Amino acid sequence: MLLVKKLLWIIVLSFLWFYNVNAGLKQPGPGEDNSISCIIDTLDAYKEAQEYLIKNPKNYAVVYMSCKSGRWSWNWKGGKKLESVHKRGFKACTKNSKKNGTGECFLFSINDEINWKLNDYTQKVVNKTLNKKTEHNEGKYVSDGSYIIDSSSEHFVKYKEQNKLTYKNPEDDIPGRSLYDLEDITDEYQVHAIYILASDSKDKQFDVNGKIEKIVLKANKHLKNKTKEKKFRLDLTKEGKLDVSFLRVDKTKKQMQIGDAATYLMGMAVKNGFYHPKKLYTIFYQDKYRDEGGQVGDVKILLDKGLVEVNGGVTYMGGYPQDNWSIHLHELFHALGFVQLCAPNATIDKSSRWGKDDHLSIDGDIMSDRWADKNHIDKKRKEYYGHTNTNCPLDLRKSAFLEPTEENFQLQPYINSCVTSRWIKKYNHQRSLDCLARLEF
Repeated sequence: MLLVKKLLWIIVLSFLWFYNVNAGLKQPGPGEDNSISCIIDTLDAYKEAQEYLIKNPKNYAVVYMSCKSGRWSWNWKGGKKLESVHKRGFKACTKNSKKNGTGECFLFSINDEINWKLNDYTQKVVNKTLNKKTEHNEGKYVSDGSYIIDSSSEHFVKYKEQNKLTYKNPEDDIPGRSLYDLEDITDEYQVHAIYILASDSKDKQFDVNGKIEKIVLKANKHLKNKTKEKKFRLDLTKEGKLDVSFLRVDKTKKQMQIGDAATYLMGMAVKNGFYHPKKLYTIFYQDKYRDEGGQVGDVKILLDKGLVEVNGGVTYMGGYPQDNWSIHLHELFHALGFVQLCAPNATIDKSSRWGKDDHLSIDGDIMSDRWADKNHIDKKRKEYYGHTNTNCPLDLRKSAFLEPTEENFQLQPYINSCVTSRWIKKYNHQRSLDCLARLEF
């Protein structure tokens, strides 16, 4: 009798183990949607999984995909235990599909076998794609969300007409403050600072009391110290002070917490004429935004000549005030296109549609994704500054916004559509010049 009880208990425990291992793992089987756009994009994940298997021949790799109305989400996972790989892959895909509204996730492939049910035509497309020599697609590595502004709208202010701007709140009109970019002392590429308040922010006057200037100068001193040669060329007044423009936006501090604050702030700056083709904008928002220290704002301006993207760095001064200077540098580097995903230690991020992240997976660098001391600027000269990686042509050392400026200086990495890419295989200087020239209208 005791033996029977033990056997029954073992069966129960086995059942519970099986249930727990597979909890949350729905085995939906292969999907059947034959949307070409979904299938072709998911082949990128399939190829990455194959590269993983070449390096890890004894492991497993699975790809899960969701597809709805031509929109997709996918994730692949690899590991030694197939059950665990299935569970992690399906969970990651489901998380992304809920975020992107792409429907239910299904199994796409296990190892090199594509399990998705393909019709004859789609199968031919798949075979042709897999057999075709892969060409690098710079357009894949652009921002997936930007503020689009129509330059023909009545509220759009041309940068040459900024002096027409007026204060929304009369109390903001104080001595030493300017709503617009003051007259330049140089025609070179330069960094311009903007101080932004929410509609209900208490004005701490960081633009006129020297607070922002101290942050920017400290950052520049650090940059010069770590590179031994370079610093940002700053937009200065005739008196030699940092030119800081002022802007109060329509959203309240509470409203700022909803949505993409950096994109909104950069969008408001552009609407008010801050899109000069030779300027890189660093925005200082006075208050906090969630738990962020800073972000990049991506804005696309719709022009008669076509679209052109304008990027700027945003520092949330209320978040980590002691780190405002390093965050300012970090976000400006991002706005210039760094870290390029071709960098040797660019962060691997399987949840990203890029498969990577524009940070470094090493400690101590200002572009690191880790919360350690972030002081170094490409210390070994292998990633983004003064590097010799021929497969990664963009080099911060050559940026037009650093001084002294190189003869063969580089601008933001624009692709044919005049948006910036995080992974260009060949820098095209003329193309960048042509894109920026669209801003002269």
